[in-house]
Amino acid sequence: MKKVYNSTDIHQNQGQELSKKLYRSISEQAKRLDDARSCARNIGELFSPALCLQRRKFCDYCERLIFSDPVLYGKKSEELLWRKSFYDVVSSAKKLKKNEYSAEEISNLQGHINSGIGYYHHFLSRIQNEYNLNLNNIIDFSFELDLKKDVSYLSPKSIEWAQLAVHQCLIYLGDLSRYKLDIYPNWEPTLANRYYLQAILYKPEHGMPHNQMGTLSMGQNKFLDAVYHYIRCLGCKYSFEGTSNNLHSLFEKNSKFVEQIPDENEDTDCIIEPSKTESIKRFIARFLLLIDIWYFNKKVTKLYNLCHQTFKNLEECLSYPRPTSADSEESPTDSNDTDSTSTSTYLSSDILFKIVVICLLCVSKLKSSNSQHLSTVVAFTLAVYSQIIQNITSHMQESILNYPLSEEVQTSQNGIIKDLVLGGKKSKNLLRRRKIVKVNSDDESEQEDSNSVDDYSSSDDSFISENEDILANSSDEEGAITKEIGKIKEVEIKETSALDENTLKKKSESNEELLKKVQRMDVNDMLEIIGEESNLQSIKLLNDWLKLDQDTLKSCGANTGSFLRQIAQLLNLININLHDPKISGTSVKVSEIIAKENRIPLAEDAALKGLNILGGVQCDLDWNYLHKKSFTPKDETVIRIIKLISFGKLLLTIEETGVTFNETKNMFVCAVDDKEDIKLPDAIIKELELNDSEGAQTINGHLNVDDNSATCQESKSNGQLMKMKHMGQLWLAAEVKALENRVRGKTALSPYLVLDADSLIKFTYMVKHLVHSRKFIVLVPTAVVSALDDLKSEKLEARDAIRWLESQFQQGNRFFRAQRPHEKAPIPFVKYPKKRDKEMHIYIQIIECCNYLAEQQKDAPNLVTLLIGNQNVVFNGENREFSYLGLAQSVGITIESIAQFYGKWKKTKIR
Repeated sequence: MKKVYNSTDIHQNQGQELSKKLYRSISEQAKRLDDARSCARNIGELFSPALCLQRRKFCDYCERLIFSDPVLYGKKSEELLWRKSFYDVVSSAKKLKKNEYSAEEISNLQGHINSGIGYYHHFLSRIQNEYNLNLNNIIDFSFELDLKKDVSYLSPKSIEWAQLAVHQCLIYLGDLSRYKLDIYPNWEPTLANRYYLQAILYKPEHGMPHNQMGTLSMGQNKFLDAVYHYIRCLGCKYSFEGTSNNLHSLFEKNSKFVEQIPDENEDTDCIIEPSKTESIKRFIARFLLLIDIWYFNKKVTKLYNLCHQTFKNLEECLSYPRPTSADSEESPTDSNDTDSTSTSTYLSSDILFKIVVICLLCVSKLKSSNSQHLSTVVAFTLAVYSQIIQNITSHMQESILNYPLSEEVQTSQNGIIKDLVLGGKKSKNLLRRRKIVKVNSDDESEQEDSNSVDDYSSSDDSFISENEDILANSSDEEGAITKEIGKIKEVEIKETSALDENTLKKKSESNEELLKKVQRMDVNDMLEIIGEESNLQSIKLLNDWLKLDQDTLKSCGANTGSFLRQIAQLLNLININLHDPKISGTSVKVSEIIAKENRIPLAEDAALKGLNILGGVQCDLDWNYLHKKSFTPKDETVIRIIKLISFGKLLLTIEETGVTFNETKNMFVCAVDDKEDIKLPDAIIKELELNDSEGAQTINGHLNVDDNSATCQESKSNGQLMKMKHMGQLWLAAEVKALENRVRGKTALSPYLVLDADSLIKFTYMVKHLVHSRKFIVLVPTAVVSALDDLKSEKLEARDAIRWLESQFQQGNRFFRAQRPHEKAPIPFVKYPKKRDKEMHIYIQIIECCNYLAEQQKDAPNLVTLLIGNQNVVFNGENREFSYLGLAQSVGITIESIAQFYGKWKKTKIR
């Protein structure tokens, strides 16, 4: 049968053969370029006319091959073009550089880089033209599409290549612009950042541009900017392979800096106060050390001390005022200073935003790996949230109190909270009601304002930040505060009772003055005040995170009411009447924004586009809305206010938060009582605190803190401890919740496990498994240690057990420790025998230790289990005049064979 040939197949085969020949020719030319470059003895020889002409021809051949067969040769040719024509030349010039570039060398390099930038602009234009790609609102040098052009013949794979090529070309343009900074170190990196940001906007799931921006911003904000971009890169779906090594190297440099930070010992005769810049450096360095520990899941001791010190530094740095000069308020990321010590004199909104994003990326990573650090990171993030809210409200209060009030504005504003809470339905009689308010007498208005003030005061115990200073300086407080975080609840009660009438009167008058002024201020003035609070972007981001993690919100309601009152306080401060027709300078329709609130993205949403930390929230956003509408800063302020108050609406649906809405007074009220802030087993709380405060602290081999100086410092920082209450409560709550989750199962297991000598000698491997599981708090009584010491001459296993115990206790582990001297409680209503043999004496001491642990939380059932290695000693000794089992049962202590308990735990683990 005669074979039939398709003309299309013939053309395709001929095209493939030509592409192969062209690719072979390009490969040969690439080798010639390499040879010529390797033979160059100085920078000038890299730019000889013959070599420049050869590179230009090489570009033409590569471009011809790329567009002739993009599917097979597009990516390979694209990489060859970049390396041989542009990158390798700059790289070789750096190696041949002696001291500084001469004027001729600068001219050659600058001409080479500019030609590369021009070439890739041309290349992008050709891709957009041939594939009819819509790059509007992505790159700022695109052109209009030819709507009549037929591109149906293009295969999906070729279009996919074209889109990736656009992304890669933007990175090349950023790299070329970055190379100019080697020639002109004083130039700003704005142009390079411009191309990298466009690449991120076009393909946010690719992390390569973030890696490049991390390298570019290495010297800004003491490595914070670089860490931010490196972690952003690793959080992308397609990350860059070398980013992890870059991050490790950067963290190592930061750890060396932390090691050089002097101890902040208040006992020294001469205390040198660090400058604002130095304080911010120390805060950032300690924060990055925490991120190093958390992100790479490192095991350290005394982590809470580092969290505490970092949080103290944050609070101090937030107190630094923003510069009044407009020039000095620019973001530090726009700085051209390449020194690694380049740091701002205050914590800008850009720095805080990056800190929040880094924390949320850590939470996302640790949650996916079910890390033991997760609860601590969540608690720290919430503590940062609390501090930022406090900072914002403090600024707003100061601005409102100092704002000149027009005498013409005397009306009470209704706000928009009710519109959102009632489902966004605007009443038709809203304007009529507003007119009625205007007609009312001044006395009625004053009475209404007074009522609002009373209600607001009852729902917020810390409205004016100055009152916190009064509390911190109170002499009564100094005698009440202790160094242990677990006693925070007791301290709060004592401080509340210590407030005198003058303090309460001053607080009430301050609240009344502030709220009256808010109600009388013009809505445009309030929009201006709110718009100045750029840290609201971070708050909005944290709100989106909590929307996805409502369990954390419930935990906040159960453990720290003051944190939720801060949120309610902020929401009530931004509750302004956006329906007021007097609003000027904004084109958005409030009713439309309320209806589409979940669909409209803001700048903070665009900054996180492509990350999965807010996947549920970002999936609903309409990104085209940004291109359809051109928002002014005032428009964004209006939209942000609506989104923040919408979060308050979510709080109303979660009963545990205790947040309610007063329709009469149009405000949120938090009804959670501070006296019930800590609802945790006291024994577990003390266990977690004391374990974290014990042992030698060694973090990453670089941070060592003397226990005595740390304890002394902690006992003298009473005011700081009070302001750390959110961190302490949330951290303890998260740790206990994690511990409870780890032992949860169909069979209830005790959180405390006490060991005897036989269990350590005969079942060492079981003990090790229980300890390393970090699901229990395993305790070794002092009597057991003495018994092992007596047995070490008789049994080799006792020696091994002692060695292992010594190594574990030296390392420090909150889930495994020895009995403390005070941890013993005699058994009540039991008469001990006068004559005790050695074995009886040991077991009485063990049970007294168990009794102490059980007494710390009497309402908790099955709190302590004594694990024994020899059942005959306990269960078969009932004929004696003294019963070990009866003694334990009299105080509610469970005695169980370690083998049986281990088997039970393994079954629970499998379930």
